[in-house]
Amino acid sequence: MSNQGRGQRRRAGMAAVIAALLCAVPTQAQIRVEGEVLDGRTGRPLQGVIVQFPDLGLAALTDSMGYFQFDAVPRGSQVISTYHFAYDALSAVTPIVLGDVLALNLTPRPIELRGVAVDVRPRGEIEALTTGRSSDFIGPEVIERLAQRSGRVLDVLRAKAPPRLQIRQQNSAGGMQFCIQSSRRRPSIQEIRDLGSGCHPVLLVMDGVVIYAPPSTSDFVALVAPSLPADVASMLLNQNPNEIESIRVLTPTDAFFRYGDPGRLGAVEIVTKRPTGRRR
Repeated sequence: MSNQGRGQRRRAGMAAVIAALLCAVPTQAQIRVEGEVLDGRTGRPLQGVIVQFPDLGLAALTDSMGYFQFDAVPRGSQVISTYHFAYDALSAVTPIVLGDVLALNLTPRPIELRGVAVDVRPRGEIEALTTGRSSDFIGPEVIERLAQRSGRVLDVLRAKAPPRLQIRQQNSAGGMQFCIQSSRRRPSIQEIRDLGSGCHPVLLVMDGVVIYAPPSTSDFVALVAPSLPADVASMLLNQNPNEIESIRVLTPTDAFFRYGDPGRLGAVEIVTKRPTGRRR
């Protein structure tokens, strides 16, 4: 073979080696990068966070597990940043190392809602409004106004008694008889036979704790005039309304579904401003 042919073959071999090196260098310098984005306070994964390498023009979106992945990122130190409307933006320089999993913790930030007014109401009032029974709820503003006239919860109930809530109080030889009765519906003939025509007291609940439950149906037969126990009656008579946050009257149906048989005649829920056993 001539010298000219050997030279051409040598140059072709060197060109192939150089081309292979040029193709291999970027492949070896770029690696896969993966990681997760978490709420910095709760540690829960965040979905829908935009994760970027801004200098490289790369971006990804986290999934339901807060996971993100980039298939090819150059080794070395790179700027990584995040964006989510409910969290402070994160921008930092991080080393890109093969096998590392990035963990990005974001700090929640308040969201300004222009033109939106938030009216905070007690849960009982919201339930009463959504069921069309707003008159069955006595809120903090009304109680505060009525408390200026009287220092007893009983007077607040009398002044702002929801429809068909009857309060019976009378003195007798056996002492004071006191009864709060719901007459949302007329009793059936069978109920009159079982319970009599007297007062049918409702269930009384304060801060989620039952303070009075009416007697059972069989016990009503022996009671000529059912009355609240003296300590419960005294508490209602002497309770300072300034310590009350809200009062809600439940119909017999609603009270039965919430409290079972003790609520079959209705219920009155009282929530204080400093509860010790409030049901959530």
